[in-house]
Amino acid sequence: MDPSRISLRPFKLSDVDDFLKWASDDRVTRYLRWNSINSREEALKYLEKVAIHHPWRRSICLDDHSIGYISISPESGEDRCRARLGYALAAEYWGQGIATIALKMAVSGVFKEVAGLVRVHAVVEVENKGSQRVLEKTGFLKEGLLRKYGYCKGEIRDMIVIYCGHTHACILFCVKLSSSCVFLILFSFKHINSSLNYQESEASLLKSAHIILQMEQNSFTSDLLKEGGDDFSDISLRPLDLSDIDDFMVWATDAKVARFCSWEPYTNKEDALNYIKNSVLPHPWFKAVCLNNRPIGAVSVTKNSGNDICRGELGYAFASQYWGKGFATKAVKLVAKTIFIEWPHLERLEALVDVKNAGSQRVLEKAGFEREGVLRKYLLLKGKSRDMVMFSLLSTDPQI
Repeated sequence: MDPSRISLRPFKLSDVDDFLKWASDDRVTRYLRWNSINSREEALKYLEKVAIHHPWRRSICLDDHSIGYISISPESGEDRCRARLGYALAAEYWGQGIATIALKMAVSGVFKEVAGLVRVHAVVEVENKGSQRVLEKTGFLKEGLLRKYGYCKGEIRDMIVIYCGHTHACILFCVKLSSSCVFLILFSFKHINSSLNYQESEASLLKSAHIILQMEQNSFTSDLLKEGGDDFSDISLRPLDLSDIDDFMVWATDAKVARFCSWEPYTNKEDALNYIKNSVLPHPWFKAVCLNNRPIGAVSVTKNSGNDICRGELGYAFASQYWGKGFATKAVKLVAKTIFIEWPHLERLEALVDVKNAGSQRVLEKAGFEREGVLRKYLLLKGKSRDMVMFSLLSTDPQI
């Protein structure tokens, strides 16, 4: 295939007939979230309402005829360092290297066009070996297997997450230059703030998975700990209330606790009360972790919607004087025993942890979570892009 015949451009309504040829093919749409499009009217509607208005969706063209698409969806806010990739190609052009060429062109373009972007990733079904090979040839690297990660065509699926960073794109760009190619090709729990809308998009919901706890050894023993000792029967979960403000301030004002958080330590009760009132109380699943009925930390599970309703994001934080005592592990186990019963639609509980946060990784492993992989440069935290470790616990996993 002569690479000069391949190009990327925005969709046009005049692409409708070419688009319908491959968009109506069940082989092409097998691993896509949308079903085959079987009429010209439906194809025109899709082009007008979806393809043309997408912020970064391009037609893969052969001699300017549409034979597929690539979409790259940059995220926003603290997740603006990353974007999600999707693509499809007419079946008659599979295995000819066209998808690889088009993907390199697309990734090169988006890194230039989107300021601050350092990561492009794709989530591919385990069974879709062809797409995995295409991405690997493009320079993407497999990061891990995400178990029961999302619904597709009514079934819950295991997914492979595959990544390309900005530095990888630059390397590919230089290689093509040196070979004189005719064109240039490259390739938390988030502490919930008062502006969070629980009906936000997947991109915003994913931020809720950032783990905000650094579990370090600490020899300090408080009066509560003396009363409770190591007897975990005194650990319980209950709703956090405005009357818990003084206990809440113990960890919310601590810079050690905030180290791996998206938020800075609170400096006054008024802001903390507003947070509890506006964000904690409306949250669908936010609990105080209590020792002898007094909060020593908090834990939350944030639900997803649509095709991602099968999974929820876990987050937790503890007062630093209770680190290394086993309380976090006990609390996470209590969540696991409860959440799958209260939310029967939930198949997967997941948590993202900074790679440097070794203590929190140990907590999750002790609680029975499986380490799935490292997602590189996955989010912005304190102004820097961070590598994150993905953990998961399935409803079918044995409870420890």
